[in-house]
Amino acid sequence: MDYSGPECSDLNDVQTINLAFLTFLGRTDGERLRSLLPHQLQPAVSALSRRQLERLAAAPFLLLSLNEANDDYWRSAPRGHPIRDLFAPAHNVADPLCRIATAAVSFLWQLARRNPYAARITCGASIAWCEQLAAQTLLQVLEVAADDCHMLLPRRADDKIFWHRLLGAGVSSEASIRRAAHMSALQTVLLPVAAAPARRVRSAACYSSVPSVQRSANSRHGEEPE
Repeated sequence: MDYSGPECSDLNDVQTINLAFLTFLGRTDGERLRSLLPHQLQPAVSALSRRQLERLAAAPFLLLSLNEANDDYWRSAPRGHPIRDLFAPAHNVADPLCRIATAAVSFLWQLARRNPYAARITCGASIAWCEQLAAQTLLQVLEVAADDCHMLLPRRADDKIFWHRLLGAGVSSEASIRRAAHMSALQTVLLPVAAAPARRVRSAACYSSVPSVQRSANSRHGEEPE
């Protein structure tokens, strides 16, 4: 088992997916997903500036969930989605939520095949789930994402403390405050799996050092322009 964490290129992919998801979440067509968040925090999501969206998107884990906690779903879902012609247009190809779901599941699939431990850090799932995802073919997981994109939800949507931290300190212009909030949120994401009776890898992920996405020269002094 490779116990190394996500690489910088992986975190760049996480940031790109997060930014697309957060942008969708704040739009009119993201109202259904936004309504799942604590009521008092929903306006804050819509009010995020582009710079704040980019800061929050830099969290070193996916801010969206793909129903990773439901092992039964991912055990049966690929078998319940017959594989269509690879070149046949998907019926919901224009749905932005399905495009995000497809990107997220594709990213996790390839990462789980290369390093399930790193995949576990980026999505908070168990190693068993990451290995189960990796055992599917790419077309199988893409069919699930395309046909059931509404499985995609904000991560820990009902956790007021989690999202208050992300929408507050997590978008701070001061890099040290922002990174501390992101890492605290990551610990929360990993804790439920790490707390269960488990193999060493499940708890080890809580204490691994996660590489940071490369920062611009403007962030060297700990602050960024608004």
